[in-house]
Amino acid sequence: MEYIFWVFILLLFIGSIVAAYFGARVWHWAHVTLVVLIFLASVGYFILAAETLRINAVLRRQVNDLRQQVVEVDERNTALEQGTDDAQIIGRLIGREVAIPEEAESISSLGDLEHALHLETRLRGRAWMKVVPAGFDPQSDTVQATIESPQPPGIAPDSILFLFEEGASAMPDAAQGAQYLGEFRVRSVAGQTVTMEAVHQLDDFERQRLAASRGPWALYETMPGDRNELFAGLSEEQLRKWLPESSLSEYLRVGTEAGPDDDQWHRVGVDAEGNPVGPDEMDKAVKVLYQRRLRDYNREFDELMRQRVVLLADMAGVLKDNERLKIALDSARQLEAFREDEIRKLQTDLAGVVKERQLIEAHLATVQQQLANARQALEQALAYNERLAARLAQLQTQRRSLDGASATPAEGPLALSQ
Repeated sequence: MEYIFWVFILLLFIGSIVAAYFGARVWHWAHVTLVVLIFLASVGYFILAAETLRINAVLRRQVNDLRQQVVEVDERNTALEQGTDDAQIIGRLIGREVAIPEEAESISSLGDLEHALHLETRLRGRAWMKVVPAGFDPQSDTVQATIESPQPPGIAPDSILFLFEEGASAMPDAAQGAQYLGEFRVRSVAGQTVTMEAVHQLDDFERQRLAASRGPWALYETMPGDRNELFAGLSEEQLRKWLPESSLSEYLRVGTEAGPDDDQWHRVGVDAEGNPVGPDEMDKAVKVLYQRRLRDYNREFDELMRQRVVLLADMAGVLKDNERLKIALDSARQLEAFREDEIRKLQTDLAGVVKERQLIEAHLATVQQQLANARQALEQALAYNERLAARLAQLQTQRRSLDGASATPAEGPLALSQ
């Protein structure tokens, strides 16, 4: 259509040139020029008028569309602010990727949602999501993180924060999914960057996990509580993806009939309306249901940390004892070597003493033999002397008897010489 319009304008222009050519034979050239200019001005005016009408039509369509969009936006805003049960409006909101369950028959107002959010936040405490890791120092166990929103983050120094990796867990190997990274104390806040230091001493595994974590992280002001409502309506297949096998059965049994083997801490009685009754009114309960004991993760982590500190102290004591035993063993080995050397020397001395004793015993035997021979010779000499003395006495007696008659025996010393 636009092509035909411009062809028509071109034909009119050519016709005006032809008319001016033939008119120039009788008209003054100024008149001819004025006619051509009037024609061109008329064509220009016609084009501008047509373009004005076209623009006006386009703008009117846009205005009508915008008005309709404003009406729809107002309806959606009103529905989001005040809530609605209009299925068409809910469908349009779902079509615009508003986070509404597809099976929802109505949506709550902003006031109701803010109230519910306030209740949830009061139970959970403040939290900072999509935190970006900004560095980890394994020497001082210090972590830096950048918080995108809010600005400023509103974190005070010396406050305690619990650090988690965002994402789902991975079963059966929980180490492959998102992890709890530890409890940290805020040291400083510079803009959107938070510097935190580990409250408890980290081991090598925890340091490696922090260094390898690429985020995003989540910071919680209080340790998230355990609630059965978080797992309500989930199928067994979904629970198996998130929970370990050792804890799966108790989550699946929540709200089912309690068994005879369940203790009092896992039993709750309900009346005909489904309201729980007290432990003193269990006889009024219509049925007894199984309930899972909620876990205080903060206390459990503290208890595990206490046990780890005790184990580390025991390990340090054992290592110290091992060092002392090693020193004592080295000393004992040195003493053993000294004693063995002393034994070798004593054995050498003993061999010399034994040899000397053998020589002394041999010499003693010789001396004893010589003494025995000397005693025998002495006894023989004494016996011979006794015989000689007896013989001498006999001879002297015979002599005195022979000399007795002839002379008086001399007295004194001379008598013996006679």
